[in-house]
Amino acid sequence: MAVNPQLFPNGLPMPFEGELFVLTREGVECQADKIPDIPGGSFSAKGKLYFSNVHLIFVVDKPIGNLFVVDMPLLFIHEERFNQPIFLCNNVLGKVHPVIPDGSNRSYDLCVKVTCHDPQHPYWIFFQLPS
Repeated sequence: MAVNPQLFPNGLPMPFEGELFVLTREGVECQADKIPDIPGGSFSAKGKLYFSNVHLIFVVDKPIGNLFVVDMPLLFIHEERFNQPIFLCNNVLGKVHPVIPDGSNRSYDLCVKVTCHDPQHPYWIFFQLPS
């Protein structure tokens, strides 16, 4: 996971060579804990999620301190699972390793939630892209 990768001036993520963005969703809530680059080590924010064949990029609607963007490479995401609670929003939970380890092998806790008013969200894309 990386914090604040480069964006184009219009707010779109800069793609890697050969990268293909397959889906964009607004109204996504992202929560993460144990992140050393963020004051307090955790955040919860709403924003836009970009799915590509390489990574997930979460662009925050309202910056939290110096946090604007969270980049989550698909190869670094593990222990992911899809939850479909009866009364709450569907969500994908998992852990993600830092892109540049701080001399440790620990993972960050990651929670990505899609708001309830999008019941047709194609969660299968998240599980199919890394393969």
